[in-house]
Amino acid sequence: MLLQANIFGTFHMKIKNVVFDIGNVLVRWSPHEVISSIFPEQEPVKFFAQMHPVWIELNLGKLTEEEAILLYHAQLNISKEKIAQLLFEFKNTQVPIPGSVELLQKLHALNIPLYSITDNIKEIIDYYRTQRNFLHYFKGMAVSADIGILKPNAGIYRHLLEKYELNPAECVFIDDLEKNVNGALSLGMHSFQFLDAQSCEIKLTELDIIPK
Repeated sequence: MLLQANIFGTFHMKIKNVVFDIGNVLVRWSPHEVISSIFPEQEPVKFFAQMHPVWIELNLGKLTEEEAILLYHAQLNISKEKIAQLLFEFKNTQVPIPGSVELLQKLHALNIPLYSITDNIKEIIDYYRTQRNFLHYFKGMAVSADIGILKPNAGIYRHLLEKYELNPAECVFIDDLEKNVNGALSLGMHSFQFLDAQSCEIKLTELDIIPK
């Protein structure tokens, strides 16, 4: 196993694996903007807060999208057709963040193992598979809807590490939310907050993952 000495004379393992969040790291996730476009009469932050309990159940895999549409219809007094349109646009507007997929491609070309930990619903993951060209770069994923755990709960990080037999000290996790970065750090992973693809690549270069 490759080790590197630091200035204090102790040793740490070289980072071998890069683990990505998806929303607002690889693709844009802006539900408030979508709500404004579909329901201009609604205050988007308040409306999404009303949606949130059912949305969490979707992310935990406890509901299908069809079941959620029925619940939203009953709770929000909005037609099933309009709710279905909203959920479709939640998927359709998740376009790649500039430079992020290219960064995935660069890391893949360097033979760096890539993984993902994402809070996501099953139907959105299915949409990525058919409409977005990046999931195939991952050697493995931990999806909240598949395992019933959300970040920053330690269980979702452990699931990825144990399933794919990864040493946390050899992994770096990239997420747009500080709380999720801290969740990874608590498990002994390296981690940093995503701001944009350019600064992310600089950080990966500083960590000696991408050659200088």
